[in-house]
Amino acid sequence: MSHTVTATAESTKLDSAVRWELVVCVAAGFTTLLDSAVLGIGVPSIRASLGASTSEVQWILASYSLTFGLALVPAGRLGDVVGRRRLFLSGLSIFAVMGILGACASDPSMIVSARLGQGIGAGTISSQVLGIITDRVSGKARAKALGAYSTAGGLAGVSGPILGGVLLKYSDADFGWRLLLVLNVPFAVITLMLAFRFLRRDRTTRSGASIDPVGLCLLATTTGLLLWPIVTRTSVTVAAVFLIGAFGAAVAFWFWERRYADRGGTPVLLPSLIASRGFRLGTTVALFWFGSILAVNAVLSLYLIEGLGFAPLSAALIMTGSSLAMALTSAFGWRLVARFGRSAVVFAIVGEILVILGYVVAVNVIPREHLIPVLVVLAVLSGVASGLVDAPNRVLTLEYAPTGANGVAAGFLQLSQRLSATISLAAVSGLYLGVLGSSTDGYGRALGIALAVCVVMLTLSLAAAVADRRRRRV
Repeated sequence: MSHTVTATAESTKLDSAVRWELVVCVAAGFTTLLDSAVLGIGVPSIRASLGASTSEVQWILASYSLTFGLALVPAGRLGDVVGRRRLFLSGLSIFAVMGILGACASDPSMIVSARLGQGIGAGTISSQVLGIITDRVSGKARAKALGAYSTAGGLAGVSGPILGGVLLKYSDADFGWRLLLVLNVPFAVITLMLAFRFLRRDRTTRSGASIDPVGLCLLATTTGLLLWPIVTRTSVTVAAVFLIGAFGAAVAFWFWERRYADRGGTPVLLPSLIASRGFRLGTTVALFWFGSILAVNAVLSLYLIEGLGFAPLSAALIMTGSSLAMALTSAFGWRLVARFGRSAVVFAIVGEILVILGYVVAVNVIPREHLIPVLVVLAVLSGVASGLVDAPNRVLTLEYAPTGANGVAAGFLQLSQRLSATISLAAVSGLYLGVLGSSTDGYGRALGIALAVCVVMLTLSLAAAVADRRRRRV
């Protein structure tokens, strides 16, 4: 079977069954990414309706990515054992149900709980999507499939904020944000129907797959200990204790993974992946890129709505150019990478750094009456850069995956992105709200400081991309 799939993929003339499975994967990507895209536009309404504190806002933004990332590896392992179709359907069902529960929330903690549950569902879905793509296609066909997946994310980024803005505009203030949290449910139902019809049934189980529960618990503990002092007002002493605990958990995680691998298990950190310098560099590119871009979009939404006083729909329209440009460039970004290699990603990251610096200058220098056209242009340029980094970097990084480790490599790559998003969303949004405080005239300064952190993260991403480019030329 695997030889047939590979041959089919290499010819780029996929049979009908494989094409429809890829359609289901793209639909799932749109559904889960729509959820992320629409939440940012609804945070101000949630704050006003439920009186959410800064810490609660941080948890609302970060909780989804936390459990999303932690679910990827065990769900990928289970997909190997019990079949991808079963896990895909289960994850999508959990995702939809948790969206409904979040919409019924009476306080911010209920939304956080629902978002944690949705993250588990989304991580389960995503691991099966990546597994299906890597199982079914390879070569150029895989690059095109991953490009289509990123395009779906761009389209979700376009439609989510616009639909959300419309719902908030024409709904009661205490009800509109609830509609946002169930906006993905109709799409989830449609995707479920497609999956029932077109995903191939799980006929056999595969032996040799194992789950590393201790490693996952240690990874979750490390992330939680890092996250807690970021989202909770506490003393320097208590924060230091948490950070020391996080370091200890990280060390324990590292040694446990080595021991687990020596015993013949499949750890979260696959030794052959960690030993691959190209994979490490590509993962570092994704790590700092993904978290910084999500953080930029989150604080810009807050700034446009609360700082400049725009309605959610108007703010969404201003930012739409970014997602639309990403969708368009993702569709052909793999072609540029095929021609220019890692250099295309390097120049795209440089472009994104210049865009963010442009945001900082614009909001602090340009008068409001001239600001909007500048923000629109910058958003479009940001989307172009995203389309030339996201899917292309994924393709370039997975080239370093050892034979037979494509699924694990793809899962760990996305795990690193989601943990980065968890910390970045909490830290950068918290910094923005903390600098802002009770001031009514410090929005530009707060945004500038928050975006400066994102520039630092992108600089680290750039350094890894440059190092990988040099390595490829040797």
